Amino acid sequence: MLLLITIAVVLLNFYADPAYMEWFNVNNTDDPTSIYTKTTDLAKVDPYLIVSFLMMMIISIWKVAPKTKHELTKWHHWFMGYYFIFTTIAFSGLITLLLKHVFGRVRPNANDGSAIWQSFPFQGGYDFLSFPSGHSTTAGAIAMIIYLFAPRLAPFGFAFAIWIAISRLGVGAHYPADVLAGLAVGAIFTWIYARSFARKRLLFQFDQNGKLAFRTPYGSR
Repeated sequence: MLLLITIAVVLLNFYADPAYMEWFNVNNTDDPTSIYTKTTDLAKVDPYLIVSFLMMMIISIWKVAPKTKHELTKWHHWFMGYYFIFTTIAFSGLITLLLKHVFGRVRPNANDGSAIWQSFPFQGGYDFLSFPSGHSTTAGAIAMIIYLFAPRLAPFGFAFAIWIAISRLGVGAHYPADVLAGLAVGAIFTWIYARSFARKRLLFQFDQNGKLAFRTPYGSR
């Protein structure tokens, strides 16, 4: 899977990124009223971290403590759910941030036109942090979280992730290769992280066929 995604990212860089730049140079109007601009920050990492962290704190300090083992099990399950969301988004975001600095790719709206891939590692500025896309990483992680927690709602999660990827192209913040890489980092990390939880029978489990599945507070699907 990782090999296939790597190949896809490389192919996008050679074929899709140049075509995107041609489109971007013609259509870059920097319109703050565009649907891309209005929706792209739906995958900004801060709100998800803040909400999930606050929920962990509320569950931890809520004055009505569980009185029975049944209630305690449910209480712990809820806490672990928000803990998983918080740490998944945080860790996948940190991975992407590290990769951004390592690759140092220039964003489309800062590209001088001399080459599609312009790399200045560890420059640190916003204009040099194009690959992978951070918003797409968050969107990929959220889509996978939805898939793992509520498989029936997965199409909405995947649609959200795809739209965020499109919006990042629309605002000129990333190339196609960047958003694919971001989606992959978020989704793959979340999947691997969930499997590590399942090995300890925390929040997830492996069913009889070895498939990763969400657990109810009492262990059954």
